[in-house]
Parts: sequence; structure tokens; C-alpha cells
Amino acid sequence: MRTITVLLIDDDMRVSELLKRFLFEKTYNVISAENGVKGVEAAFKYNPDIIFCDIMMPEMDGYGVLKEIRADARTKNIPFFFLTAKSQTEDFMAGIRAGATGYQAKPTSRDELIEAIQGNVV
Repeated sequence: MRTITVLLIDDDMRVSELLKRFLFEKTYNVISAENGVKGVEAAFKYNPDIIFCDIMMPEMDGYGVLKEIRADARTKNIPFFFLTAKSQTEDFMAGIRAGATGYQAKPTSRDELIEAIQGNVV
């Protein structure tokens, strides 16, 4: 069985470290990036199986990251979930219209995170 690689892009290191620890326990390979620019670079370098990305970040927001990911042939089909504190219906719909696979509101539960991974990574 192959190891699934998850890319976490979030400027809140506490959130990132907590999710990273949990995913490592579940035997996922986890790469993290602290802003959108570094997240895009990591996506191109590591070609992860799934991406979880915050929306509100310095340098490049989540929508900018999604646009870059979807514009590149190497990464355009990677499942991409917004992981954000913005949890209004209009925020969810804006993310889906922008091309996101899904939307996880912070704080997300471990079960929701695993369900998103298992439901979208073949």
C-alpha cells in the first residue's frame, strides 16, 4: 500500500502542527507550507495526493494558490480543500466556484479530515 502525501498550506503554525501530528499518526506523509507562495512551490515540487489550504494568508491567499494549482498541468487534478475559519455559505460557494474540491471549516474534526482524504485520493 502506498503512502498518501498531504500538503497543508496555512500561516497559523499551531493549526498546521496539530494537523501534521495527527496525519503522521495515521501514516500519511505530510508536507507543510506557511504561506501561499511556498505552498504553490511545494505542490509543484512534491506533487501531493491532496491539498488543504487556508484562505486568508499573507503573500498569496488561498484563491491565488488554487488558481496557480489549477493552471498547471502537473497539479490541476489534485483534490484541493479550503481549510478556513470562514464558514458562511457564501464563502463555501465562492470556494467551489473557484474550483476547490471541497471546504473544511476550522476547527475541523479528525474524522472530517480523514473522510476528505479517503473520499478523494484513489
